[in-house]
Amino acid sequence: MANSQGKLIMIRKLLYLILPFALGACGNVEQSPGGETSAPETAQAQQLNIVPFPQSVTPAAGELTLSKELTVATDTNAPDSAAALLALLDQLDIQYSENDNAVINLKLDPSLPLGEEGYRLNIDQNITLTAPTDAGLFYGIQSLKQLLPAAAQAEYVLPKVLIEDQPQYNWRGSMLDVARNFIGVEYLKQHIQRMASFKLNKLHLHLTDDQGWRLEIKSRPKLTEVGGTTSVSGNRGGFYTQAQMRELVAFAARHQIEIIPEIDLPGHTQAAIAAYNDLACDDVVDNPPQNQCEDVVGPARLAPYSGTCVGFSALCSSKKPDVVYTFVEDVLREVADIFPSEYLHIGGDEVLNEEADAFPDFITKVDQIVASLDRKLLAWEEASAGDIRGNSLLQFWNDDYDIAPALEKGIHLVLSPCSYTYLDHGNYDGQPDTYTWCAKQGIPLERVYSLTPESYQQVVGVEAPMWSEKVADDATADNRNWPRLAAIAEVSWTKQPQRNYEAFTQRLSALRQHLDKMGIEYYRAPELSWD
Repeated sequence: MANSQGKLIMIRKLLYLILPFALGACGNVEQSPGGETSAPETAQAQQLNIVPFPQSVTPAAGELTLSKELTVATDTNAPDSAAALLALLDQLDIQYSENDNAVINLKLDPSLPLGEEGYRLNIDQNITLTAPTDAGLFYGIQSLKQLLPAAAQAEYVLPKVLIEDQPQYNWRGSMLDVARNFIGVEYLKQHIQRMASFKLNKLHLHLTDDQGWRLEIKSRPKLTEVGGTTSVSGNRGGFYTQAQMRELVAFAARHQIEIIPEIDLPGHTQAAIAAYNDLACDDVVDNPPQNQCEDVVGPARLAPYSGTCVGFSALCSSKKPDVVYTFVEDVLREVADIFPSEYLHIGGDEVLNEEADAFPDFITKVDQIVASLDRKLLAWEEASAGDIRGNSLLQFWNDDYDIAPALEKGIHLVLSPCSYTYLDHGNYDGQPDTYTWCAKQGIPLERVYSLTPESYQQVVGVEAPMWSEKVADDATADNRNWPRLAAIAEVSWTKQPQRNYEAFTQRLSALRQHLDKMGIEYYRAPELSWD
């Protein structure tokens, strides 16, 4: 697969070099929404600094100049897009009023054949943004925002253009591991706003692991009293109250982002076991883990953990089914009550110890619990060992894992192949405090962009995880996520015929002031000319 992707990149580079000459001979090439016959980008379209790149761009002659005072028209049935538009105007110090003869007009049109998240942006004598849903209007405003400067000016000049756009995949995600090192609510809100600006729509929170339990569970208070205090190497501990998470869910929804909660089961559960020792097998202290984690032998197998070894902990479902499944049901019931997502992520990875033989049966029974809560199962790919429902999703992370048996059951995939999407790996070869276990030379921006989800079967979208063992502060989290999340956004939104790495880097380079405005402490990738 890597060789074929490399050839594809070379072909794109060649097209990028020869396209301007072809346009000179043949005139402008319009991009169709399907992209089957369109060129990667036209010369005029390249000047539109939009990421992710739209499905269809039709440039027109001339420009539209906006003054510091204008009129707008919004729809009362589209409150999120209206709020986004007014926030944009406030940012640019543009005074506005509402009337029917509007310079900027937001219209809901359910008959528009652009799906649940598509939009039509027409910049001509005025700006008309039409979409079937509030979400579509919201995304159209993000495109308009990128066409405008990040800071206030005396006037604003926009190119005349018609954009028709919709995403290729409905799952465009970022995963934050808040369990190994805690990440505060304010940063999560900032991250949500940044995700929304690039049309990412799923925030997966890895809420529990060996080093920390980050979500208040009222029926099991010791989970946060004990499990919420630790983290890797004694760095940031903490947890979220249920009230904080409910407020965050509402905040994310206003930005068209769904929060996916993950409670990692049955492995990666040392924080839970330290809080409630009866979740472990009675003889666990006398049994060293099969992977020989030197720091979790003897009594340490029942104690809080701040190391980085994996695969040593597991709930004792084989010998204590009543205790374990009552615990799982209690926890997942409260999680489902907090998070309205149709999916509950139950982890299901790296069970390497004495509970490995019980793992398939555990996954099967937990899927039944999830079904009883009227939710669908989401789990890491190893959970395919269980007899799970066909409407489940598996998160594919191991590039070499044989996922074919799950596909034969009709199960679909969230793509997170580690050698393309694991953002805890370096932005470059040898970056300090980054992992190399999946990609020894790191995962540079171009590598992220080279992922072709179209080459996989039964895909619902792409998600980039950032594991946090080596991420102890917000600045480091920014450095690992950005600008690579912008590449994830384009790979998951834009169809392959419209994707072009060189053009992407030019467009993203032009958006630096927008990232600065959002306060992102991004990695300055050399190809973006940000130095």
